[in-house]
Amino acid sequence: MRPPASLDARLYRAAQYLYPPAFRREFSEEIVRVFDESRLDTIMAGDGRALWRFRARMAVDLADAIVRQWLRSGWPVFVGASLLYSLTMVSALASVWRRAPLVLPRAITDADVIALTLLAAIVLVIIATTIILTLWFTRPLLYRRRI
Repeated sequence: MRPPASLDARLYRAAQYLYPPAFRREFSEEIVRVFDESRLDTIMAGDGRALWRFRARMAVDLADAIVRQWLRSGWPVFVGASLLYSLTMVSALASVWRRAPLVLPRAITDADVIALTLLAAIVLVIIATTIILTLWFTRPLLYRRRI
């Protein structure tokens, strides 16, 4: 029977869910096992401060590895490019709008409501375009073969 995992190991295992899914499936068990072994070695070799130094070192390493793995997955680049494209399109629309001012019919008395509705529509277009472009450009990442 296996002894129950320490709180450190359980927290470290929970933090593994911050990694990209493909990386987590492939390496999560090995990473946690190495963490457990290193933690036990630290406990056997040092005092209480050594364990706190180990925890701090592992937290920094975990944060660094998570950022690196997400950058390697390509998703931040695709999201950034999609967002940049969407914002460029909205900027172009805004410059056209400035040149050709919006003339409301006389029957509409509350121009602020119309302007707010148009602003909300533009924000929704930015969000939808970003999602669509991100999913379009990441299709190869989503459908690649798993080993």
